[in-house]
Amino acid sequence: MLHRLIVALVLLVAVALVTGCAPQITRTADPSGGDFYTEEEYQKLKKDQREAYCGDLLVAYGEAQDCVDDAKADLARESEALGDLGDALAGLTPQLMSLRSEVAALKGQIAYFEGLPRMYMVEKGDFLYKISGMEEVYADPLKWKRIWRANKDVLETFSDPNLIYPDWELIIPRDWPHSYTVKEGESLWMIAKRWEIYGDGRMWTDIQEANTDILSDPNMIRPGQTLTIPR
Repeated sequence: MLHRLIVALVLLVAVALVTGCAPQITRTADPSGGDFYTEEEYQKLKKDQREAYCGDLLVAYGEAQDCVDDAKADLARESEALGDLGDALAGLTPQLMSLRSEVAALKGQIAYFEGLPRMYMVEKGDFLYKISGMEEVYADPLKWKRIWRANKDVLETFSDPNLIYPDWELIIPRDWPHSYTVKEGESLWMIAKRWEIYGDGRMWTDIQEANTDILSDPNMIRPGQTLTIPR
């Protein structure tokens, strides 16, 4: 009888140790925040704790799957947008090549004009009309007056502007002037008509509007006035 009582007590102690005295988990993992139980912790959970934890895991998995689906949708949209940009770029490529060709041509022209002489040494038999018509000067004999105006300090002493002598060094203007000094007998129309100004007398109003501070009357310009030439 005593033996049976001892065995019963031993069994009760064992059950108590397993169910009541075994170490318990005191913290609660939150899978939605990236906090999970370790394998050892999970083994110590009670049945209801495990069920709750598994439910939390399913919810966290669903949320993660939603994020993955959203990311895939965003990626698909970005891929589509990238494809559209690629198509647009492919369409612009011919225009880009054309612009590059134009830029290269313009650079060539700029280099050519920058290399043109700014001074000319008169040779025997030269005259302004002839010099202006030379390819390396203006390639247009009718533009000889600009050479004359640029060298009036020398040429004005002669009644004939074409009376020039060998070894004279003449200035060949190359710039598009941003200012102009009025000469005797000139009008805004005449100034605007000069090819190096606008080549069109009707643009005299542009000069007038740029010089209202000194031109109270556009018909009353005076020799020696320096006018701004808007560009």
